[in-house]
Amino acid sequence: MAPALMRLVLALAVVSCCAAGQPGGRVDLWPMPASVTRGARTLYVARDLRLSTAGTGYKDGKAILADAFRRMVAVIQLDHAINGSYHGLPVLAGVNVAVRSPDDELKFGVDESYKLTVPATGNPIYARIEAQTVFGALHALETFSQLCYFDFVLGVTGLHWAPWTIVDKPRFPYRGLLIDTARHYLPVPVIISVIDSMVYSKLNVLHWHIVDEQSFPLEIPSYPKLSNGAYSYSEKYTINDAIHIVQ
Repeated sequence: MAPALMRLVLALAVVSCCAAGQPGGRVDLWPMPASVTRGARTLYVARDLRLSTAGTGYKDGKAILADAFRRMVAVIQLDHAINGSYHGLPVLAGVNVAVRSPDDELKFGVDESYKLTVPATGNPIYARIEAQTVFGALHALETFSQLCYFDFVLGVTGLHWAPWTIVDKPRFPYRGLLIDTARHYLPVPVIISVIDSMVYSKLNVLHWHIVDEQSFPLEIPSYPKLSNGAYSYSEKYTINDAIHIVQ
């Protein structure tokens, strides 16, 4: 690379970093929420971050919210954070989630909107999520996880630019991902991992292209010879596999 071009690239990188480091600079969230405001304070996420559902009528009988919270904590709380010190730091103690609708049936067109606020002060300091349905709350938890970072100096998880106010809803009702196991076999655990990872980009539809003329990897009891068209004996899905993935 020519020296002049190298200097230009470095200059642009410095400008980009400076922009990202200022309250009015770049917001590193994906996908970008509909509305974002932020401040200039830094909080530190408690190692025992708590989930509160005070003030909500949603009972979470299927543990949808609780499971999502555990997944989110697993993402932001790195194993080596256990050696960090919170002494004298402003600590974010937990997340309060208020879901208005008791309905947790996942269907096309469900309300996925949410509002996420992270105050800069409080005793204790709690982030607040408000959503019409639990599915909007799940999106808010994903957004919250993207606000967090690991502070390698202090050894704890931090959150820059509090206070935050984020209001968001999907621009498109259908946000899909295609996997084609007819042409490229994927083991069941890999497919489950793909489904779990869809939350990171707030995708809501999986198109599973199971069979095609290249291979027929699905075992159908009433037509047992169809799965002979699989690439190999080990590259097949049983009916129970399909039920597990769909559920």
